[in-house]
Amino acid sequence: MSETSSPEQGVSRETRIWIAAGTFAAVLLIAALALVLWQPGQSDQAEAPTPALALTTRPTTEAEALGLSPFTYDPEPLPAGAALPQFTIVADSPSSVELPRQANVDTNIPTRPRFEIEKYTIQDGDTVFGIAAKYNLEPDTIIWGNPELADKLNRLTTGTTINILPINGALRVVQDGDTLEKIARVFHGKVEEIIAFAGNDIDPENPEPKLGQTIIIPGGWRDNVVWTLPDVPIATGAKRTTSSVSRNEPGSCAGPFSGPTGGFNFVWPANNHFLSGFNYSGSHPGLDISAGMGAPIYASETGVVVFSGGSLYGYGLLVIVDHGNGWQTAYAHLSQINYGCGQAISQGAMLGLAGSTGNSSGPHLHFEMRNVDYGRVNPWNYLP
Repeated sequence: MSETSSPEQGVSRETRIWIAAGTFAAVLLIAALALVLWQPGQSDQAEAPTPALALTTRPTTEAEALGLSPFTYDPEPLPAGAALPQFTIVADSPSSVELPRQANVDTNIPTRPRFEIEKYTIQDGDTVFGIAAKYNLEPDTIIWGNPELADKLNRLTTGTTINILPINGALRVVQDGDTLEKIARVFHGKVEEIIAFAGNDIDPENPEPKLGQTIIIPGGWRDNVVWTLPDVPIATGAKRTTSSVSRNEPGSCAGPFSGPTGGFNFVWPANNHFLSGFNYSGSHPGLDISAGMGAPIYASETGVVVFSGGSLYGYGLLVIVDHGNGWQTAYAHLSQINYGCGQAISQGAMLGLAGSTGNSSGPHLHFEMRNVDYGRVNPWNYLP
C-alpha cells in the first residue's frame, strides 16, 4: 500500500513558499524606499532654525560640499635612477632674487602746462632757434619776452640772462599809465586772453594791472626798431659816385667806385639753405642763415664792395656789395673778410668766412638784400 500526500499538505507547502518570497520582496522594497527618502540629520536641521545673524562656514572644497570624500593624488613612482631637479635660492646672488627689467624707451611723460617765467643764461654757440626749440616756443617769443632786447635785436651775447615765457607771446612790465587795453593794442593781443591766462594772476572782477607787474600777452608781438645798415647810396649803373657813408665806422668806404654790374639771379651766400636764427620780419629785415665757424661765405651776385670791415651797430665784421643795378646785399658777423673797399667781386666768390662777431650768440650769417625802389626785401623771394 503506497503513501500519497493529502491535498491539505500540498496546499500548505506552496502557500508557505509564496508567502516567504513575497515577504522578502516587500522587505527589500521598503528598505530601498527608506534609503531614498531618509537623509540623516535633515529633520534635526529643519527643527532647529538658524539664527538671523548666525555665521555659516563654507565647505573648503567642492567635493566636501557634495558630500564626497576628499580627492587624493598618488603619483606613480619615478623610473629607476630618475630624480626631480632641485631649486634653491642663494641669498647673496642678486640675479636669483632680482628680476631685471629693461627700460621702455617709448614711455610718454605727459606735459604739464607751465605758467611761470624761467630764466636762461646764453651759452657759447646758442642761437635763437636752438633756445626756442629747447622750450618748444617760437623763435620770435625769445625776443618779445625780453623787453631789454626788443629794441636791440641780436644782442643775445654769451652770459646774458633772458626770460623764457611759458607760452608763445610777448611780455610787458607794467609802467605808469598802462592799462590792459593799451597793452593789448601795442602788443597785438586781446584783453580777454590776457585776463584768462593763469600766469598773469589778474582778478577778473578788478582787472587793473599793478605798477611793475609782469604781464604775458598770449600770442602777442610788437613792432620793434629796425636794424640800420650803413647808409651806402645804391648805384644804378656801372659808374658808382658814392661818397663816404653817412656815419663813421671802421668798415666805411669812400667812393667813387667803378666795376662790373650784376644780373638779377641771386644765389645762396652759404652752403646751408636753412636758418639757425631769426627769419625775415618787419623788425628783422634779413635771414640768419646757418653757418658754422669758419664756413665759406659767397657773394650772392657780381658787384663791387662798398663796405668792408667793422660795424658799430651790432653787425660785427660786415661786407656790403653793390651790384650796380639798384641792388645791394649785406653779409654780417663774419670772422674773416677777403675783399676790401672798391674791389670787384664775382658771383659765387668767397668774400669771407662765417663767424660770431658783433651782437651774435653763435656763428651764423646774417644776410640782407635791399633795392633802390623797394627798400629792404625778403630774401626768400629772390633766392633760388
